[in-house]
Parts: sequence; C-alpha cells; structure tokens
Amino acid sequence: MLNRRLHRVIISGITGIVLFSIAGAWLLISRTSLFFAFVCICMIIALAIMLIRKMDKTDRQLESFFSAINNNDFNAHFTEKGDDKFLNGLFREMNRIITQFENNHTELEERRFYYESIIRVLTHEIRNSITPIASLSDDLIKYNDEYGKEGTIDGLQTINQQVQQLNTFLNAYHRLTHLPDPVKAKVKISTLFDKLDRLLNSEQGSENIRYISPENIEILLDQNLITLALINLIRNALQATTNTPEPQIRIEAGKKATSSFIQITDNGEGIPENRLEDIFTPFYSTKKEGSGIGLPLSRRIMQLHGGELIVNSEPGEGTVFRMTFPGF
Repeated sequence: MLNRRLHRVIISGITGIVLFSIAGAWLLISRTSLFFAFVCICMIIALAIMLIRKMDKTDRQLESFFSAINNNDFNAHFTEKGDDKFLNGLFREMNRIITQFENNHTELEERRFYYESIIRVLTHEIRNSITPIASLSDDLIKYNDEYGKEGTIDGLQTINQQVQQLNTFLNAYHRLTHLPDPVKAKVKISTLFDKLDRLLNSEQGSENIRYISPENIEILLDQNLITLALINLIRNALQATTNTPEPQIRIEAGKKATSSFIQITDNGEGIPENRLEDIFTPFYSTKKEGSGIGLPLSRRIMQLHGGELIVNSEPGEGTVFRMTFPGF
C-alpha cells in the first residue's frame, strides 16, 4: 500500500537500523557493541509491531467498507483522522462511493416500483378491454342465428369500440416509455412563455394565466420536451380551477446559485395528501376524460433533464408544481 506516512516510518526505521549497525561494527571490539545490537533488535521488533498494527487497522477499515457495500449498509461512515493525507483521501473516497451506491440503489428501487406500477395498470386495463371482447365474440359465434344481421353488426361495433379504446391506451403507454433523449440548449424563458401563451390561448380559462419571468433568464433544456411538460401541467391547473370563483394561475421562472426553476401555481381545489404520490403513477386519473399520463410524462421529462418535478398542495387552497433544473 502506497501510504506516505507509513513509507516515511519505514525509511526512518531502516536508516536508524543502518546507523546503529555501523556504530555496532565500529565498536565491535568493546562491550558497547552488545548494547547497540540489543537496541537494534528492539527497534526492529517495535517497528514491525507498529507497522503490523497500522496495516491491520487499515485492513479492518477496508473490510468494513466492502462489507457495507455487499450488505447494502448505507450508514457506514469512515472518519478522517490525523494528518495522514493518503488515508484521509482514501476514507473520503470510500464515503463518496457509499453515498453514490446508496443513490443508485434508491434510483433502482424507484424504477422497479415505477415499472411494477405500469405492469399492474397494463394488466388491469388490457384484461378489462379483452374480457368483453372475448365474451361478446364467443356469443356471436355460438348464437349467430339469434343475433341476426343487426345484432351481429351491433356486436361487432361494440368489439371495435373496445379495440379502439385498447389501442388508445397502448399508444399512450408507448408515448410514455419512448421519450427521446433531450437535446439541450440555452433557452430564454420569456420567449418560451410567449410560445406557451400562444399555444394555450384557445384553452378555456387561459385568460387567468399570468407568466412571470426576468427578461435575461436562460435555462439549459430541450424546448420541445419542456413545452410538452408545461402544457400538461398548465392544463392540469386549468382543470383544477374550473370551479374556483376567482381562478388564478401563475407561471414563473427563477434562478438560484446552483439551479433554475419553473413553477406553476394555482388556487384550485388542491390535492389530498394521500393522493400526492398517486398522481405520478402512470394511467392514474380521477377525471373521466383524463388519460393519466400527463403528470407521469412531465416527471419523466424532468428526470431525463437531470432535474425533478415536485408538488405541494393544500386541499381547498391550491397546488404548486415546481420544475427544478440543474445549473450550468
């Protein structure tokens, strides 16, 4: 191990032994040489014990580190001690690896839960669509004479409607899981807001939207993807304020030392606390006309940007969606 402090100790010890050996050889004819020989032996033994202890301590730390990684123990921490730059650097790197490993583990767990949710919903929706198709088609085959021409046509139309609904659902799933990688560029947010204003101008309640942005603020992002995410979030705010006496929707941007943000605030009906995480589950929707992919799609877009989409809401007071972008 290339431990500088240990290296200095070894060199000093060897130098001392050599000097004592030379002195012992020079005084060989006297009894003093026996004393120097004894001292040399003691120094060698002491140096060996010290090196063994130091290396054993470092080995135990390394063993604890690998054990923590192997057992997913993210509470392990290695404290820097003394002025040994090599060991302190090693411990800092070990702590960094454990933190990174924890972050990766958490991300994998979140992805596993995310895809399990999608599979669960997919299974439910496909089964709900296929069951009546299978049942009705079976009846049409068995009781073709009883159905007659008109009954058969009605039955086929019903089957066709179910197939169309299933196709719409699968297209939504494909859209959610096949987003392109962001092509980022510095975008002037006031220009982005002007574009949103034009796109949403025909939406019911769009006159209640206020866009707030400093003139010179720019954010590194994929304009097409972020526009899609913002439209989803703003439409969600428009729907939430449908029954509000004096609806207000505020879209604002800002910049901090290490990040930028775009925030969508409304004074609508709000979201109950026990539903805050459900709203990001694919295909989960409390609205009959809702597809349930708008919010999951927006969050996924932010994840692809290396940022995040978080929500805070008070039932009866309103909701805030905050899109946070890493600094550049």
